Amino acid sequence: MKLAIPIWNGRVSPVFDAARQILVVDVPEGGETSRREHQLSETYLPLRIRRLEAMGVDVLICGAISNPIAALVEAAGIRIYPWVSGDVEDVIEAFQKKDLESPRYYMPGFGGRRCRRGMRGRSRRGRGGNR
Repeated sequence: MKLAIPIWNGRVSPVFDAARQILVVDVPEGGETSRREHQLSETYLPLRIRRLEAMGVDVLICGAISNPIAALVEAAGIRIYPWVSGDVEDVIEAFQKKDLESPRYYMPGFGGRRCRRGMRGRSRRGRGGNR
């Protein structure tokens, strides 16, 4: 599984739409195997989503994200964990331990359901499939 986190000063970037750097971490069942930082030079955000697809990203953990961009990410089959705040290393560890729903990772003012599922595995005719 490939995990992408927009980063800023060692923390989850507060707004995905404006982030300029992303960390891509390969996290199979046994733990992290590799990581690489990438510059996000795409100003046209749909191209940024295509880049995530090309990198094989399965999960995006981010701070705030606009609804139109979140919809494009989900349509690309990428699961989103929005409204996350914190140190990148702590967030990666929480994801691996399935503890990302802990309030300690909530952005200030967040109070809703976090995980948004991508479209992978869903029927093209309807909204059935993996829900």
